[in-house]
Amino acid sequence: MRRVLSFLSLIFVLPLAACFDAEMTVAFPDEDNAVGTMVITATPEFYAMATSSGDPFCEGEDAALEDGSHSCTEIVTGTIDEFLADPDMSEGLAIERRDGGLLYVAFDLSEVTQDVAPPEEEGTDAEQMRQMMMASFIGHKIAINIAGAEIIETNGTVSDDGTTARFEIPLETLLDSDTELPDTFNALVKPGT
Repeated sequence: MRRVLSFLSLIFVLPLAACFDAEMTVAFPDEDNAVGTMVITATPEFYAMATSSGDPFCEGEDAALEDGSHSCTEIVTGTIDEFLADPDMSEGLAIERRDGGLLYVAFDLSEVTQDVAPPEEEGTDAEQMRQMMMASFIGHKIAINIAGAEIIETNGTVSDDGTTARFEIPLETLLDSDTELPDTFNALVKPGT
């Protein structure tokens, strides 16, 4: 989650067309192990700004796409305890063992939104900037997935095959003060494939 949060902080200082999509998946192939995959896809403008300091865009696998955008894929595998010890994947994440071999998994959504706010300026220019930023964010999102053999319950959307819970946050909603997100995205999952 930390990588997603660092990208979120950039979106309010970048040119209006500079956006990205982020998708994080935490899968539980068995009761003891987890696989975390984070994919960030940056528009060409966002990529140029993110790399302008000379720092690499990606600590994982960086791929240039046909449309000029770039994707970064990072994968973390290991035991649940090792997974929770990795600050890049575990920030804002809670995993609890439940009866029957089930796992309760929760992402703290305030971690996504607490440090994200448009510039605190007043006046017509600030409102026009907010509207232009909101328009440029349309179609971009942060998606979080929790996967296993079966999703028992969730406050997200369950896939047709019942193995994945998903929660999407459209980026434009981060600028909308009327948008209310739940405190957490959570799922009770039966581990396995």
